[in-house]
Amino acid sequence: MSIRGFKAALAYGEKLKKFKDADAAERYFLARKDKLLEKLEKNCAKQGLFVPDYSVESLKKLEKLYFDLCGTGGFAGAGFTKNEFESAMSMYFGEVIVRNNLDSKFEARSFPFSKDKYEFYVSKGLLSMAIADKFLDLDKRPDNVRKNSIFREYNKYFK
Repeated sequence: MSIRGFKAALAYGEKLKKFKDADAAERYFLARKDKLLEKLEKNCAKQGLFVPDYSVESLKKLEKLYFDLCGTGGFAGAGFTKNEFESAMSMYFGEVIVRNNLDSKFEARSFPFSKDKYEFYVSKGLLSMAIADKFLDLDKRPDNVRKNSIFREYNKYFK
């Protein structure tokens, strides 16, 4: 790793939440996931925005909703801040992976460059992917012209 990469990793690690151990981190992340998914389900049902059925195809619908909300500034009307909705999308993505792949699971892993810092992962076999806040500022990513990157990412790694 280059010096620049190492400094970036250290800076990223400083932003991560500190925990006593992996079990405490996992409890926190799972509770956060459940809370965000519950809010997504309730608010989307109340507003008639999206039916979160946790199918792979639903990732397309969720991303379409996200870009619709970005275009209209409608996050507040949907009961979210933009960052909170993006975090909920990340957790929904992880839940779709786990529900549609029998050998996948959620887990907290220690961050190697910062003591007592942890990240939230979905793992399947030898593949592990950090998912907490994975889709922050998705609307600003230049490689998402077709606005279906969440679905494509699922198919690239988990199909």
